[in-house]
Amino acid sequence: MTYRTGAAFAVLILFLVLAGCGGGELLPAGEPAEQLAVAGDYLRRGKELRALEAYRLIARKYPGSEWEEKARLGIARSYRKQGDYFAAVQEYESFQRRFSRSPLVSDAMLEIGLCYVDQQAKPEYDQEWNDKAIRQLEDFLAAFPESPRAQEARTALFGARRHIARKELENGITYVKLRRLKAARFYFDLVRENWPDTPEAAEALFETGRTFEAEKKTDEALSSYRKLIAGYSDSRFVEEAARRIDRLEREEGKGK
Repeated sequence: MTYRTGAAFAVLILFLVLAGCGGGELLPAGEPAEQLAVAGDYLRRGKELRALEAYRLIARKYPGSEWEEKARLGIARSYRKQGDYFAAVQEYESFQRRFSRSPLVSDAMLEIGLCYVDQQAKPEYDQEWNDKAIRQLEDFLAAFPESPRAQEARTALFGARRHIARKELENGITYVKLRRLKAARFYFDLVRENWPDTPEAAEALFETGRTFEAEKKTDEALSSYRKLIAGYSDSRFVEEAARRIDRLEREEGKGK
């Protein structure tokens, strides 16, 4: 096969891919709103590559218009759904710079934060990404507190904060296993002080009580369990904390 023939063959293959291998043209002729709807349908059905190319075609066809704005946002969303978060964030940030007055800027700002949150599923996810997610989501809520997507942002922010709380709680549990109970309580206190609205805070109180029990410090253990019951009545640790209080009080009564 000659170079020219090979190049022509490659172009043909690309055309077939974009056309869906016999499934028709990538986008129908018609109004831009209809074309955007087709691109969005590709994305909903998990055909991210077709969606990406469709949005790119629309963006090139309608430069400087609201259709380009929507298509550029669609490009970023296609990357995000593919799991290419780096490319998605780049597209969202480019959108913010180019279309700073667009009503869709808030969506781009939020979805940058969601990209950082989405990366929790990746093995290489680290604290830096979680910190970025928290900052981005807090900035979004500060800038757009009345946004229809504010609750979505709050939910994602809560999840990101729980991610940190869980990490610190696990650090404390590791120290418990090493019998370094004072060091363990340092991490449990950290969780309670910094993320008191998370389920991990209740668990930290429970684990704190257990460390005091292990050191035969009954008053401190009882105090921890009582704080847990008073402050986190819906926690899954409440029932066990109540049982421990009952046992410790009975043991204390016997010792008198």
